[in-house]
Amino acid sequence: MTTISIGDAIGEGFGLIRRRPLAILGWGLARVAFTAATLSLMAPFYLETFRAAAARASGGAAAAPPDLSSMMAMQGASWLSSIVGMFLGAVLSCAVWRAVLHPERRQFAYLRVGAPELFMFLLTFGFGIVLVVGLLILALPIALIAGIAFAAHAAAVGVILAVLGGFAVLALLVWAFCRFSLVGPMMVQDGKFHLGDAWALTKGHAGTLFAVAILLIVILVALEMVIAAIGLAVGVAFLGQAAGGLSHVQTFFAQPPEQLLASVTPALIVVGLVSIPVTGAFLAILSAPWARIYRDLAQPDVAATFT
Repeated sequence: MTTISIGDAIGEGFGLIRRRPLAILGWGLARVAFTAATLSLMAPFYLETFRAAAARASGGAAAAPPDLSSMMAMQGASWLSSIVGMFLGAVLSCAVWRAVLHPERRQFAYLRVGAPELFMFLLTFGFGIVLVVGLLILALPIALIAGIAFAAHAAAVGVILAVLGGFAVLALLVWAFCRFSLVGPMMVQDGKFHLGDAWALTKGHAGTLFAVAILLIVILVALEMVIAAIGLAVGVAFLGQAAGGLSHVQTFFAQPPEQLLASVTPALIVVGLVSIPVTGAFLAILSAPWARIYRDLAQPDVAATFT
């Protein structure tokens, strides 16, 4: 049986950052631009909400709440944004896998809109629905058994059963993810749908795939903690300067929403620019290992295309 090198898989994303820095910037720019567009779309509603909250907090006349049609429009825009964001996520993931599996197709930062992207979007959307329905179905018997235990004055037993049931459901989800984790790279490889093939290819490798997933989570959490610490230090320094001292922070945030937004806009621009390479790098670190694993497990006639 072909083995998987965990070190090579984890290192693939970092290698991709070194080999394809322009692609990294392109992926990050796409994600950050979408986030900025979404925030701009929602900004008027949020500003009105903050304005109403500030008016109530100051003891002034209560501001009229947004009308129902406006709230429904914003909710619809939010749902549309979520769907578009899901599709963009599929496009970006496929681009990362394409950079590993087809490094010669570097035009447009490996970004494409084709069959693999459509398949990946549909799978992601369908998985979300199955996940919600499946969790409800699995949670009902767990909640029922735990409820019976509580009703019988066996609270400790109920808690234990609920915790064990929760871990069992989580383990099932993780196992399913590991078994289907290579479906995306397989579809990018040849543009065909490979749900069943991915299940067969990962047979006997679920433990190694789980180890890769855990290591990726640990690495990303560690990187996010470092970035968050740096961002917090810089943010506090900026806030102190913008407010004329940390003792005036409360007054600074008491400004009208439009004036407050204007004050923090330069900082938001800097955050957005810094987020571009960081976001692109995170995408590579998180997605590239699965393409590398597929490449290592591929049949000889497929693997020959990577040499």
